[in-house]
Amino acid sequence: MILRKNSLALLIAGALVPFALQAQTVPDGETKKHEDKLVQLAPVAVSSTRLDDGYASSNAASATKTDTPLIETPQAISVVSAAQMLDQGVLTVQDALRYSAGVRSDSYGVDSRGDDAMLRGTSFVQYLDGLRQSFGGTYARTEPYFIDHLEIVRGPSSVLYGQGTTGGLIALASKRPQFTASHEVVAQLGNNARKQLAFDFTGPLDTAGHWAYRLIGVYRDSDSQIDYVPDDRKAISPSITWMPDDSTRWTLLANLQFDRNGSTLNFVPHAGTIYPNPNGRIRTNRFTSEPDFDRYDTNQRSISSFFEHRFNDTWKIVQNTRFSHDDVDYRSIYPNVYGNPAYPFLDANERTVGRNVWATRSNYRRLTSDTHAEADFDAGPTHHRVIVGLDLGYSRTNTKQIDSSQSGLLIDVPFDLFTPTYGRFSLDPTLNALPASRTRQTGAYVQDQVNWGEHLIGTVGFRHDRATQTTADQRLVNNATTARYGLMYRFDNGIVPYVSYSESFQPLDQPDRNNWPFAPQRGKQYEAGVKYQPVGSATLVTATYFDLREANRLAPDPEQPQFQIQSGRYRVRGVELEASTRVASHVDLIGTYTWTKARPSDGTTVAGLPENQASAWAVYHVNDADSDGLSFGAGARYIGVNYDETHTIRVPKKVLFDAMVAYTQGPWRFSVNAANLTNQIYTATCLQRGDCFYGPRRSVMGMARYRF
Repeated sequence: MILRKNSLALLIAGALVPFALQAQTVPDGETKKHEDKLVQLAPVAVSSTRLDDGYASSNAASATKTDTPLIETPQAISVVSAAQMLDQGVLTVQDALRYSAGVRSDSYGVDSRGDDAMLRGTSFVQYLDGLRQSFGGTYARTEPYFIDHLEIVRGPSSVLYGQGTTGGLIALASKRPQFTASHEVVAQLGNNARKQLAFDFTGPLDTAGHWAYRLIGVYRDSDSQIDYVPDDRKAISPSITWMPDDSTRWTLLANLQFDRNGSTLNFVPHAGTIYPNPNGRIRTNRFTSEPDFDRYDTNQRSISSFFEHRFNDTWKIVQNTRFSHDDVDYRSIYPNVYGNPAYPFLDANERTVGRNVWATRSNYRRLTSDTHAEADFDAGPTHHRVIVGLDLGYSRTNTKQIDSSQSGLLIDVPFDLFTPTYGRFSLDPTLNALPASRTRQTGAYVQDQVNWGEHLIGTVGFRHDRATQTTADQRLVNNATTARYGLMYRFDNGIVPYVSYSESFQPLDQPDRNNWPFAPQRGKQYEAGVKYQPVGSATLVTATYFDLREANRLAPDPEQPQFQIQSGRYRVRGVELEASTRVASHVDLIGTYTWTKARPSDGTTVAGLPENQASAWAVYHVNDADSDGLSFGAGARYIGVNYDETHTIRVPKKVLFDAMVAYTQGPWRFSVNAANLTNQIYTATCLQRGDCFYGPRRSVMGMARYRF
């Protein structure tokens, strides 16, 4: 009931703000003066067409919550544009991260449960349209066709967001209504029996140009790399925008998404993956659960409100709110490799294993809201862009689950990893209700972006958070103050060196194995770098050195590895190089290199984190990038050696190749994309607890798009 009251109050308040502001009257004598000061809102670019300057982007909003040029932001940021996602044929948000510095995508191989990756050696928090998507636990994956672009913000961003890891955040931007009519229908066919239909319609609703709509839908029927695991989706996203004048814009956006999947994470033992097994290699499509039991089904429903109003050439207000309701039904059976990692098999021939049962049903209700005012003004020799804001977050989780490692529900029928037999027993476990978990967070923040003359740029920000976590009769309250400082100098030739310091604060909604809430993670980072973007050029080059520290990090529980504990401190140092450009209107190019050195205070190693990574992607347009005709491209991803937590299990380096070919003629576009072109079999990560995870095999996808 508390959630419903809070949700209703905030949603009503958010709905009334536009009308209250629009209803303000101006005295007749002041009308002309106010009209002269009206400033048109910056357009929201949501088209899927190729950008004029290729993959390079000039501005990003997520790092500062203002529309600030990347070259003037004292932080390493990557923008994955609609053009890049289209060329690379991304099928998930995780796919879109593969060609960005500082990111270890597919770190746990083929995992249908989420878009997980490492960012600067740690996890990240995902935001959609400036609002946090989840607060821990299981969640529904975001449909990439609904996304216009995404931004990778490296390093702590708690001053503006409150909730985020030291590594950074991934900020997704939804497609929104446009006042220029555009319609497209897309069909996809691919391996693993992939069949997908999608549409995207947008345009004005009235001749005066005050109302616009957008309607996006996806229907997918597909298998996956793992036997018996589907990848089916039905999703629709309607939205409407009201723009009564050039100073006001209000968008309501709904999202309904229903996924019917299973668990592709198979937890296979070391012997037969990274180490030899007398029976050979365990197949990469091996399903270790039961077809009639396994599932990872998610139902996601959300409604969002995005409002902004500019009062004059100085003041602007932005108010964003989202309410979401997710249901997740997750059931899986997996090999019991945790008891004795050195010998997890039941037989001397190393073929059969015992299995554990995991089943959980979770219901999430989340309300997030962010309101901030922006002032743009001069003060003496300086120009200031100040934002003052307040954001609120509420999450309530109800869960029923059964865990065989705690309850003794172990399957005593040996499971053969090489010639499996399914359906030898029926299983319908009783799920036990856990105490409801609730998280509340309130944060107030202020930030000032200062320009001294034409060259010197400074950023300073402060924030105070209050986070409350409640589980049953346990209540944990945390208060935190975070800060951010940055200084840049912009030379006339486009070279911009910078230094920055930032802090992070992340409350954790999930409990430990005793159902106690975790303490918030705290972190800080020092960063120095150089950015280069010649005026009017499509080239953007960034070189960064960072040194981050994190406390209260999560690690597998040594007694029950399927749970987590909070261990000691964590230090990561690294160098990131990233460049994107367009050459002679014919070639779009991205290149990255990452060196990362992580040192937890307990002497362990960060599992799955390579010290060296590099990537390169290029597309050649036979005519030119903005004309019809043939395009073809290729990419290579180098992933260096990584280890388990004890630095004893060595996972070899690998080089993966991707390719594409596309032909555009008028309203038609035909393309074929292949990821892991050579179909390389490789292990992504191995853990000391006893299991390894295969990386994605070759994916081939053909697409036909028609625009009208």
